[in-house]
Amino acid sequence: MPTETPAPWPHYSPAALARVTDMVRRGATFDYAGSGVVAELESTFSAAQGGRHVVSFNSGTSALFAAFAALGLGPGDEVLVPSWTFFATASPLLWLGAVPVLVDSSAGPGVTAREFAARVTRRTRAIATTHLFGDTVDLDELVAFARARDLPLVTDCSHAHATTFDGAPVGTFGDIAVFSIGARKMISGGHGGLLVTADPALADLATLVGHFKPRTRHQLRTADLRRLGEFALGGNLRMSPLSAALALDHLERLDEISAHHLANLALLDAVLGRHLDRPRASERSDNRTRYDIVYELRPEVPTARRDALLAELTQAGVPARAPATRPVHRIVATAQGGAPATNPLVRRLQKLAAGAGGDLEMPSSARQHDRMISLESEYFYGADTAYASEVARRAKRALAGTGAADS
Repeated sequence: MPTETPAPWPHYSPAALARVTDMVRRGATFDYAGSGVVAELESTFSAAQGGRHVVSFNSGTSALFAAFAALGLGPGDEVLVPSWTFFATASPLLWLGAVPVLVDSSAGPGVTAREFAARVTRRTRAIATTHLFGDTVDLDELVAFARARDLPLVTDCSHAHATTFDGAPVGTFGDIAVFSIGARKMISGGHGGLLVTADPALADLATLVGHFKPRTRHQLRTADLRRLGEFALGGNLRMSPLSAALALDHLERLDEISAHHLANLALLDAVLGRHLDRPRASERSDNRTRYDIVYELRPEVPTARRDALLAELTQAGVPARAPATRPVHRIVATAQGGAPATNPLVRRLQKLAAGAGGDLEMPSSARQHDRMISLESEYFYGADTAYASEVARRAKRALAGTGAADS
């Protein structure tokens, strides 16, 4: 009898569901002051990130916007951004009039200090990096490079909730770290984002951007910013307390959730790992998140084999696809052409599209994406590994005889 496909992630504990139900019954569905369960989530996440300041937002994208705004980025400022990342690592820069400069990666899904260095100009004002699929690059090297150039470093940790580098949580590197805690992330409140920083002034500026007087009147830490709290900047990008309660459930059980996820993935790795490689950005990174379950064709296998392999796996009942996170230069290419927009924000998008370059300018990002397969990770989070075992059996049948190494 076929194993039933499990309910997709996210799942929540009975205690979390009871808490949210009680909040709805009491009408506790909003919070202007960053108190209650929102404060509980922030303080618990702070403890998990070495005691750094944490500010919550309604999405990871909003948190990235607040991060860039807190750093004072504005019109004409260039910010180095990986081409291969979720587009929200770059899109908030357009709102500020800043210029995302896309950077290719030569090896692995991350961008190294050497690759960033090649794109620095006199207009460069900051660097943003992404821990794509939950793996990090050499963060010591990247932090040292950013400090030497006096460039703030923003780390997008949205794929890396349970990832560490040399044993340290990834949110403890750089000037500001941002985590999405929405959709199917390992920590998910449905929607939400968390900004992490050791700098109280940056935390206050981010709070001024994303919140308003019920919170900013009382919570700003730096004296010269406290007088701005009455008006603030009114972004109203705050998190719902319902989202906070759900995300807190995952945060408090993160080690358990990660262990269950990795137990499922070990069954897949035992089969797929015989035919495909697991891309790694750094051997010093312990990726216990694996937000996307990605595998890469081995070097001797032609790129054209990827699509045929996907068809074979899909036909066998394996939930395989190309990685959903596509290189940004390919996404913005759809905005090329046509008459110049009259709206200034749309014009910025058109300018990014015109200057982003194609696969020839970003060959490594394009090639790596085209040589990878991704399994739909939302089905591999439960304590029961029966479905992962079944998918592994299906993959083994699909790969028998021909295999991923055949050309």
